[in-house]
Formats: sequence, structure tokens, C-alpha cells
Amino acid sequence: MNKNLQKHLLSIAVIVTFFFIASSSTVNKIHTGAFNYYNSVEEKDAKNHIVLNDGEQVYGDRIDWKTGLFVKDQIKVDNHKFAIKDVRGYLENGVYYGRLKDEYIQRIVHGPKINVYVRIVEVVSQTPGTKFTTRSKQAYHYAQKGEDGPMIAFGSQKKIRELVAGCPEAVKMATKSGREMRRAIRKNRNYLNSIFDTYNKCN
Repeated sequence: MNKNLQKHLLSIAVIVTFFFIASSSTVNKIHTGAFNYYNSVEEKDAKNHIVLNDGEQVYGDRIDWKTGLFVKDQIKVDNHKFAIKDVRGYLENGVYYGRLKDEYIQRIVHGPKINVYVRIVEVVSQTPGTKFTTRSKQAYHYAQKGEDGPMIAFGSQKKIRELVAGCPEAVKMATKSGREMRRAIRKNRNYLNSIFDTYNKCN
């Protein structure tokens, strides 16, 4: 995993409970890695910058952000500081991150109609009655209509079909049995991404 993903994509929220995986599996049916998270979807050679809520772009070399109970929520471009609530996203090293509440998550599909983002959480689960723990990563996916629409969580093929409704070709791509969908993803790692790419190109 490259440095950029380690630093920004993996916004780590550690959850210690052995009930978590069982409860979340009924909500988030799109497994981690079903989408391609390593595509280059942004403008080539674009310089690092943040995007304010009004669309203004502020350029700089280094971008850092921090949030938490004991720190002030802020994002910094070089020596210029901004409140996270005032910055809807930023681009760093060719990857764009959009704001989800008080953090930023990676954009993996970029288009004029809809954008798709991923948030990856590290889950620590403990075996009941023992001191043994295991670590795994859970991906949560979000869609955004336009460049500044709200983040919409989705975790099933049904929700994907709803998001791309109005584009028959994209709906058809999302209308497969579970077995057919798994086969399509194995054959083409970009398959789920391409459903939304198709929607973005639909007239």
C-alpha cells in the first residue's frame, strides 16, 4: 500500500467489539476490495490544493489535517490554516479526498453526475473469553451527486441500481446475481467503478 493511502485513505477508527463484524455484515454487503481503490481518476499533473466550500482553490505543497476530541479540527496548506467545516475537499499527489463529517475520504470515481468515495476502517475484534484479538479492514462506500452534494452511504447492489437509475446500461451492469457479480469483479477489477463511469457518460 502506498504512503498516500496509508496516510489519508486509511482514516483509522479502532472498534473493539466481537459483535461488530456480524452486525455490520447485514448492512454493508459490498465487501472490502470490491471496488478498485487504486485508479487514477483525477486530472493528470494537477497541483496539490484544497477546495473551500464556495469552490475556491488554495494551492500549496504540503497538506495536513487533524481532528479529534483534544485537538482543533483543522486542515493546513503549507502555513495556512482552515477549519475543516470550511473545506469540502483537497487534492494531494493526484488523489482527491472529500469531506465526510470531520474527516476526509478518498474519491475513487469522478464524474459530472456522481462521485464515489471509500472510507476504510480498521476493526479490532476480541475472541470471547480470551485475550486474543484480530485485526481486519472494513470498507464503507459513499456516493455524491455533483461536486458538493451530501455523502450518501451505500452497501448493496440494490442501492447501486437506485443511484444509477435513469441510465439503462448502468442499471443492466448492476443487475446481476451475486454469483455473476463476483465473477464480473474477478474478471475486471474495475467493474463496480465502471458502473458509475457508465452512468456519468449516459445522456
